[in-house]
Amino acid sequence: MAGPDRRALLVAAAAELFTERAFDEVTTSEIARRAGVAYGLIAHHFGNKRGLYLATIRAAADRLRAVHETSPGEGPPAERLHAALDRHVAFMEDNAAGFLALTRGGNGSDPEVRAIVEDLRWQGARRLLDAFGVAEPVRPALRTVMRGWVGFLDEMVVDHLRYRDVPRETLVAAAAATLVAALRAAHAADPRGGPDPGLVDLLG
Repeated sequence: MAGPDRRALLVAAAAELFTERAFDEVTTSEIARRAGVAYGLIAHHFGNKRGLYLATIRAAADRLRAVHETSPGEGPPAERLHAALDRHVAFMEDNAAGFLALTRGGNGSDPEVRAIVEDLRWQGARRLLDAFGVAEPVRPALRTVMRGWVGFLDEMVVDHLRYRDVPRETLVAAAAATLVAALRAAHAADPRGGPDPGLVDLLG
């Protein structure tokens, strides 16, 4: 087996174990056993357990990024927004344990983990703003409400994954409605540099 395959096996095994239990409760020896590779390859590829943990977070971020980069397709702006949000929620449903572990414990206080999550969140917000025709630099009021909305979306998804008592289409509609409200609030605070109000009306 080639080296890159062994590395991928370690990342996959570690992701499973870190989802099942807290970071401190997982040992490198059991990660190696589950991956079916030599224990020393963890140090070779990642340096230590924390390095391997960060690799699992980056791999999860890359998978979500690929979902976000899917072509929005054709149709009215509101339809494209709902489709993008539906893909996002569907991905979280398919990866529920890992998403909840990342947002609610484990090594979430690690500054590098926070940096990865914050970067991923802003990239998601930035893709929406790109679709709305908003150029860099993003003005402070718009940046603030977009960051707030992304955090709000995460909390909505956390609740959805825990209770599963709100249909996905209802969750998507609520997320879209709150985004429209956030964009209107940003425009009220600073009319310059945000999406065209006419486009925002089409999203509602």
